[in-house]
Amino acid sequence: MSTAPPVAKPVDADSAAIHSSIQRAQRAERAGRWGMACSEYERLIRDTATPEDTRLSAMRWLGRAYLEQGKRDAAADVLEGAVEAAKLANNPSAVAQALNVIAILEQTGGNLERAADLYGAARKQADEAGDRGLLAMIDQNAGVVANIRGDVAAALASFRMSLDGYQALGLSKYSGQVLNNMGLAFVELGDLESAEWAYARAISEFADHGDQTRSEEVAVNQIQLWIAMGKLDDAMAQSKRLMAMAEGTARPWIGEVQRHLGVIAREKSDYPAANDRLAQAAVCAEVSDDVLLTADVAEQQAELFWVQERHREMLSCLNRARSIYSRVDATHRLAEVERRNAKLEHRFLDIARRWGDSIEGADRYTQGHCQRVADVACMLAERSGIDKRDMFWFRLGALLHDVGKIIVPVDVLNKPGKLTPEEWELMKRHPVAGLELVADVDFPGDVRAMIRNHHERWDGKGYPDGLVGDATPLPARLLCLADVYDALTSSRPYRTALTHEQGVEIMRKSEGQFDPELLEMFLNWADAQVDMRACA
Repeated sequence: MSTAPPVAKPVDADSAAIHSSIQRAQRAERAGRWGMACSEYERLIRDTATPEDTRLSAMRWLGRAYLEQGKRDAAADVLEGAVEAAKLANNPSAVAQALNVIAILEQTGGNLERAADLYGAARKQADEAGDRGLLAMIDQNAGVVANIRGDVAAALASFRMSLDGYQALGLSKYSGQVLNNMGLAFVELGDLESAEWAYARAISEFADHGDQTRSEEVAVNQIQLWIAMGKLDDAMAQSKRLMAMAEGTARPWIGEVQRHLGVIAREKSDYPAANDRLAQAAVCAEVSDDVLLTADVAEQQAELFWVQERHREMLSCLNRARSIYSRVDATHRLAEVERRNAKLEHRFLDIARRWGDSIEGADRYTQGHCQRVADVACMLAERSGIDKRDMFWFRLGALLHDVGKIIVPVDVLNKPGKLTPEEWELMKRHPVAGLELVADVDFPGDVRAMIRNHHERWDGKGYPDGLVGDATPLPARLLCLADVYDALTSSRPYRTALTHEQGVEIMRKSEGQFDPELLEMFLNWADAQVDMRACA
């Protein structure tokens, strides 16, 4: 995000005090003393000798200083005042500057739609004023918002306009950050070659202007790009170069580079090194209180555990990452976090499916069972009024409900005849075994109940706990219906699959097995399926 920097321009010989006040405020900002900067800007605003243009700028700078301190309400008040004052002064450039900062305020608060509208309004005012430098700045900020919202094409269009604007004005020192943002957008789009071009140009621009800090930031982004491109040796060399450069210093990106080194080691199948690097990245994230890096590292650790078939630890890491994305107060990255959280939920479910599939692979009669059960169970859950916010965990519980069957020998799972009492007791242990298998994963209670209690009965004759009536949690009672339905309508070692109508009729006549109200809801759904087939 960009805001116009304060520009100290004495108007006449009598403005020395005003000029000095602006300089003091600028020095305070560079030192991070925002309270002192605010005092200087407030003095300028109150001083009747302050020229109108300077007063308008001071109002905008004060709003930005409040924002840097987290005083969002105060920032909003003074910036709205700056807009109105600029309109009264018929100064469209000042209006655009103030609207740009208000847009940043909305953007950092996660209100991206409002921010996009404000950038549009600011751009219109800047265009009216013919302020091409301001137009380039606003275009860059608008591109950042579009990229966060996932509209990568719009983001790139804005970045290109910004880049063209800065270059036409000869302001190449601002081009580097635009190119860096373009690189991030290209990566999101999957256009890795264009991203490589943008990052290389960004580093060149920063180097030309001696901006070492920004050059290092782009270099870190290049590592992630090269990993995605499969250029692991280039990524490794860049990582080691940066780590050597950072030795004895406190560079903010050290944790990110450690994470990249962990990913590189994992891709090279050096799992001990990968574990060590990711652990170091986690420590860096904790020390710097970077919760998003903490979540990123947890995701990468989950991948490491997955390739090692350490499923319990894998799920634990994924759950930790998802928990962070769900609860974090992301302020300036709120919308990005929400997007990443949704992406992680899909990934979490996909890995749960893959785990379930790997277990079902041992049982040739139940392949696809967990997915089918999850689909029917989620439909019933929606009809029963389960909150949509809980549906993610409900589906996960449905996908994992038979995970305990990993303890059951293949010959027992596939046995075509009746199980012996010993074999039946082993089969009946799978709900408890499943819960033991995920004991280290911080699942909500409903998921645990679905794994442990999906074979309970309404009359108390189920297992493993013999729960009676609604002592069995609702999610497990819903899952029981879907589980039995799929068992009846799919082939098993001891019989062929029943038709939909046959399976439903058996469930209709079942006494004591299901919650009567939920069974009625299920039968209504089943009857609707018959009607739909008749109309097809």
